[in-house]
Amino acid sequence: MTQVNRYLKDKAMDHIDHALGRPVDPLAETYRNYFYVIGDTDLRRSMASCPHWESAGKTDSGEYFSVTDEGKSALAAHLKAIGDKHRHWIVSYAGYEMEVVATTAAKARYSKWLDISDTDDSLTFARFQRNSKVWPA
Repeated sequence: MTQVNRYLKDKAMDHIDHALGRPVDPLAETYRNYFYVIGDTDLRRSMASCPHWESAGKTDSGEYFSVTDEGKSALAAHLKAIGDKHRHWIVSYAGYEMEVVATTAAKARYSKWLDISDTDDSLTFARFQRNSKVWPA
């Protein structure tokens, strides 16, 4: 599961995105699925009555919620509607094919170069660019 660094202006969708760990694809398996609300608040009541959420357990001070399949589908539709550009890319270099999430192929290549150059400070971006390939996953 790969996550992205994003904030969604629609607060309801942002809560779902946060609960799932901000995945590239909310319909795929995610590494988490929970949102904890403290106290008896409007947010807690709203989540309890929304088909995008189901209770995952209560504590003395709050309640855990998990995102339903309907909520995951709603988030996927929202990301498509707002034109979210995060995608999986494959960057090939030195015989390795590495997956990366980025909004463009160029950003995917640069991101992977940053990762690799941390361990090989002699690797210039120009050399990496000449010897690497990028394609959609």
